[in-house]
Amino acid sequence: MILWILEEKPLADENPLEDALNIEPKKEEKLPLRKQVEVDLSNFPDKKLFDQKSDYGQVRGNLKDVIDNSKVAIEGILRVASETDSPRAYEVVSQLLKTATEANKDLIDLHKQMKDLEKDDTIKKVTNNAFFVGSTKELQELVQQQLPAKKVKKIRNDREA
Repeated sequence: MILWILEEKPLADENPLEDALNIEPKKEEKLPLRKQVEVDLSNFPDKKLFDQKSDYGQVRGNLKDVIDNSKVAIEGILRVASETDSPRAYEVVSQLLKTATEANKDLIDLHKQMKDLEKDDTIKKVTNNAFFVGSTKELQELVQQQLPAKKVKKIRNDREA
């Protein structure tokens, strides 16, 4: 059995093509790494809000197109129905009217849905049964501290006089 041992020799010609053409190899320049930059995202509009408004505009435009096209289609099918006196033509007219009415309702519903999406989701906390634990004199002193001096009118008690 013959065992061949290959030695790893460094290649004299790492760039044989450049050596054959007698040109110097182009040195690769490494670009400096970019520094990370922090961006304040609070200045940019919310993507979800942008998508909602974009979709709203697109859906609204589509519904308006459906309504406009249904007007033209109704006029045309009414002419056909009046000329032919065909019950099927009148049935088609009623279906088109129903579709146009539903498209109008969908347009109004779209406005309501968009209003609900834009509504502020914060819950207002209402305190109904607030009470003070202490004497009336302490309550009066607390109220007087919070109100400006000009607005407080002192009334003389007849018993104190």
